[in-house]
Formats: sequence, structure tokens, C-alpha cells
Amino acid sequence: MDSDDGLHIQGGVDSGEEDQEEEIDAQGDTDEEMTIYLKPPEEQHEIEQEIAALKLAVPQLAEDYTIVDRLGTGTFSSVYKAIDLWYHDKWDNSPWHGHHPSNSSAYYQSLPHVKESKVFVAIKRIYVTSNPERIRNEILIMEDCRGCRHAAQLITAFRHEDQVVAVMPYNRNEDFREFYRDLSMTGIKSYFRCMFRALRDIHARGIIHRDVKPANFLFDPRTGIGTLCDFGLASVKDVVNTQGAIQRMDTSTPAHGSCLHTSPSREYPHGRIRQRGEYDLEQIKKMQKEARQKSSWPSERVGYPDKDTRPHSKANRAGTRGFRAPEVLLKCSQQSGAIDVWSAGMIMLFFLTGKFPLLQSSDDVEALMEIAAIIGRQKMEKVAVVHGRTFATNVPSITHDGIAWRDFVERQNLRLMVPPKPDPRYYPSSATRSSSPPGPSHAPPTRESHAKDVEAALSLLAEIMQPESTRRITPRGALYHPFLADPSEPEDDELFPHPFGEGVCGKWHFVDEVTEEQCVYVHVNGEKKVRRLMAGEGTAIGGWPCEFHREEFDCDD
Repeated sequence: MDSDDGLHIQGGVDSGEEDQEEEIDAQGDTDEEMTIYLKPPEEQHEIEQEIAALKLAVPQLAEDYTIVDRLGTGTFSSVYKAIDLWYHDKWDNSPWHGHHPSNSSAYYQSLPHVKESKVFVAIKRIYVTSNPERIRNEILIMEDCRGCRHAAQLITAFRHEDQVVAVMPYNRNEDFREFYRDLSMTGIKSYFRCMFRALRDIHARGIIHRDVKPANFLFDPRTGIGTLCDFGLASVKDVVNTQGAIQRMDTSTPAHGSCLHTSPSREYPHGRIRQRGEYDLEQIKKMQKEARQKSSWPSERVGYPDKDTRPHSKANRAGTRGFRAPEVLLKCSQQSGAIDVWSAGMIMLFFLTGKFPLLQSSDDVEALMEIAAIIGRQKMEKVAVVHGRTFATNVPSITHDGIAWRDFVERQNLRLMVPPKPDPRYYPSSATRSSSPPGPSHAPPTRESHAKDVEAALSLLAEIMQPESTRRITPRGALYHPFLADPSEPEDDELFPHPFGEGVCGKWHFVDEVTEEQCVYVHVNGEKKVRRLMAGEGTAIGGWPCEFHREEFDCDD
């Protein structure tokens, strides 16, 4: 079990500590139930009115849940904290709990809650103004994410008249602004291990989150556990087959103005640059020459054509300003999970620079200029060409070569190499409840150990913030990078939950051609039968078969 992910707090305690542990858990339940009373009276009244209105709009909620607080509001939804009244007596929770092994950082997702304990959930009320197809897309994607590590799990979803609600496990977290300057390198590693495990798992299912940012990654700095949430803007690539595996790659010759790279594939998750014969090299050179000429023009010649005859470009631009990757800003039509990796890199910049936010442009052109001011005009020109665009600017502050991300961080944070003082509130200092001294992995960092971690973090940052999407590191690559890899723990491939139909028992998994339901072949009393699955069932993990085929492989459950 990865000690850097704070999982030891989920384990058992010896008999001499059981009563104390239960008392602490009971107190934690009470605290979670009373959080509304920590808010100003005006806000309390507003939340109570909202809860009352939600109960009237969706009567079924009152039968199954006690809503106790509001967790947040957004453009398309509001999320509330509630107590699941029937977790221990009525529901089958195994599909959304999954079957993560005990040495996985996601093992806490599979642990059933202690008998008679209060189980908190998050209830998301999706506004009636939301596009019905958008609601359907979000719920289907969340179903596909069942079994993924550190991704919000869908417990259930239902509709009453025009009201749609989704129920998910509640994940304790704190506002990013409250801890990002104080979290130790050990805590930062835990943050990104959780994030990249989530991204690896959802990308393997062809899902792009499209809105990775601190507000959508629920991180508890006390335990070092994080959860990727809010799939409202997520999309599924059309290269996903019926069993969830990326298998097709677009090899057609690109038309003028289209990207010079392929769609994502199993071999190239972020696509690859096309072969020389697959694009018009002379046209590319002509575009580059014209762009460089424009970059040398005087300021009075800067602007847009009065009558622009160029074809209009359409591409998915979902996301939050300051987190969009260059290919999104350039309206790339072949976007991949690389856009989520770039957004994760922006979060890493917040940790390393000690500043949040960093990029705050009001439109796509300004956003490209902000990035170009760091990486330089030459690299931005090359990125634009890869996506069938040109980049031209005569702004003097944008230099030809730019600077490395390492230099940018060092200029922003003069105390980068100074180890922070251990904060008793946050992981790993807070990760033990006993009075025994912390082990070696929790020892305060020395200048040498801190410097080594910073060097590794800067190395990973350069690969995450690679402006060319096809060369950007994948989530799996990030997890194997020295900054996040832990030689004392199992490799990530051993704990990776395979998409449906893959893994050692994949040959016994199939999709019904008529109903499109996921099914498995099982043996009952020596007879081969078909079992239809719920979302989240039948996931093979690493070299282990799924829960239905462990007997065939002589594996203990």
C-alpha cells in the first residue's frame, strides 16, 4: 500500500485502540452533519430554502436521504451533502464500490462503510435549463468511470418530471487556496498520483475530462486522497469500440487547414505526427513564411482582415480559462487526453510557484500570447503548424526562444529550494492518529531531499507542459516518472483497472449485439451461462481477473 497516499488511516487498529477509533469516527460523522452551522446565518437560511425546494421537486429524495448542507453551486448544477439512510439495509453497493486490491491507492473506494455508521453522499441537482443530451452524456460517462481510481463514482441517478439528480460518494476536501502553499512535497506527490491515476483510467476508456482544475479535484490535505469530479464537460472520443478500448486511428490525408497529427490510438494515446507523404509540405512552408513576414510588420499593420475569407474553424473549446491547452486554443479538431495533462500541469505550476491563478486571459488569442510569452515565438509557431494554423506576432515581449518552464518557476518563486516547515494539519504530518513518532517516510525534509524532489518535479513539469500535444507525457508516463514513482510500491500497471473486455479474462467478456449490455460468461455447476452486468462490474485489475473469473484463475477474492 502506497504510504504516500495516506491509505494507512483506512486500515484496522489493534484492540486497545478500537474504542478510541470508533469515538473519533463518530465525532467525524457529527462534524460532517453540522457543517451548515459553520456558515453565516444568511447563507444558512438560503441553503435551507434550497433544500426544502429540492425535497418538493424530487419527493423520492426525502425517503432515502437526509440532506444536511450545500457543497457548491455552478452554472449547470448544485451539489448537496446528504446522509444515505439505507446504505446498510437496502442497497447493493458493490458495483460502485468496485474491487480494488488492498495494495491499491483506491482501496478506500472498495471498503464498505462500518456497520451502523452514517454514510454521507453528494447529491447533484442538474438544472432544468441544461441540455437533455448534455445530462445524458454526463451520466453515461460517469457510468463508464465506475471502477476508475480516484474518479467520482456514480451511485445512482434518477429523474422526477423535469428534475434530474445524480448521487455520488461524498469526498471530504478543502479549498485549494487554503493548502496549496503549505502542502509538503510528499503531499504534492500524493495529489498528482491520485490525479494521474484518475486520468490514466478515464483516458483508457476514451474519456476526456476537459475541465481539470483545482475546483474539480476534491483533495483532502489531511489524508492525501483526491477525487476527480464534475464530468459535465467531458467527452468520449469516437475511436472507442463497444468494449471501451481505443482501437481506430484516422490515417486519411488531412485537408488544407486540418491537423498534421493523427487521432489518438492505443499505440499513440496523444496521436502522432503524420508521415511526410501525408501532408502538403510546400503549403506548410508557404504558410510559415507568410506568418514570419507578418511578425516583422510594424504595429499599424496589425489587425484582422475587414472581410475575412478564410473558412471558419470549429472545435470543442470546453474548459476554464487559464487551463486550456494550446491545441484547444488553436481549435484543433483531433483533441486527445493530452488536454487534461496540460491542465494538470497548470496546477503543478501553482504548487511550484506558490501563485494561484497564473494565466488569466479573457480570450483565446490573449491566452496563446500568455503561453508564447513563456515558451517563445518559435515553439508557438511550430505548435500552430502541427494543428494546421499559423502564429504571427510582433509584440516585442515575446522573444524568439522564450524560457524553459524551470526558469519560469524559479523567477516566480525565489524560495523554491527552501524546504517548507511541516504543517501538522496536512498529510503526511496529520496521517497518523497514534502518538508514536512518524516513520522515515514522514520525517521532515532536509535541504538535500527537498532539492532532489524539486528537481524531479521540474523535470516532470517540462514533460507535462510540452506545448506539442503529440509529445506531451501520458498519465501513465507521469506515474512512472521519478517524481511520482515509488520503487517500494507495486508498479501502476499492476493496479490499473482495465476497460471492459480487457485484462486476463477479457475473452469471457462481451457486449450483447442486440441490447448492447455488457455480459460475461460464468460457470455455474459446470454449465456455461451468461450473466448481464451492471456498470462497474466485471473489471479486471492488473494481472488479476475480474470478480466473476477469479475461481477459474485460482485467485482468492
